[in-house]
Amino acid sequence: MLKTLLPLSAAVLLSGCIVHVKNGPGSAPKYFDNQQLTLSASSLQLLETEAGAGSLSIVGSDTATEITVDAEIFAYSADDFTLTLKQKGNRAELVARASNSNNWQVNSPGPKINLTITVPSSLGHIIDDGSGEIEIKQVNGDIEIDDGSGSITIDGGKNIEIEDGSGSITVNNAKGDVRIDDGSGDIYANTIIGTVTIDDGSGSINVNGAGGLVIEDSGSGGLQIKNIKGKVEIDE
Repeated sequence: MLKTLLPLSAAVLLSGCIVHVKNGPGSAPKYFDNQQLTLSASSLQLLETEAGAGSLSIVGSDTATEITVDAEIFAYSADDFTLTLKQKGNRAELVARASNSNNWQVNSPGPKINLTITVPSSLGHIIDDGSGEIEIKQVNGDIEIDDGSGSITIDGGKNIEIEDGSGSITVNNAKGDVRIDDGSGDIYANTIIGTVTIDDGSGSINVNGAGGLVIEDSGSGGLQIKNIKGKVEIDE
């Protein structure tokens, strides 16, 4: 007598493949570890960081001669995440991703990698981040951030460019121009030497001290500005 196979069973028999059932997005990780990576920075000018879910802290040091990455890993298993630090020419490339971490949210128990990075102050930074808080301080180079969600706090830096989905943004004491393209969340910019340019979806905008100010779109939310030395342009 012929038996009717369920679709999943039929697919396994026809393909000859083994099906692995993984933990679903949002389920609690079962693997925890702390790892450290180091890389000499003697010939480096730039650190490129590709991170999934988890917090990211970058601290510059005038005496550091290498990049040091301290990673706190929450994953489903010991082989269910990627953590690498490699040199390519005058750039260092850091990749830190836990599987399924793109579905992580602030209060989710899902997989993530929290990163604390110490770098020479002079390094520039390019950051592609999924979700989680970003904090950068004591860095003198240019900073470029493409972020999905989570708050961003920067103290220092030269020319700064931020493209953000959601979450508050605070930039203090930048020595160059600052450009922010933001979906939602409050924006604070204080003591900026160059021009601050903002394209905002929603959330309040607060700028105190800048060489100039351009508001391309203020979206919805309050606007407070003071101590602008140069030209102010606001597109209503």
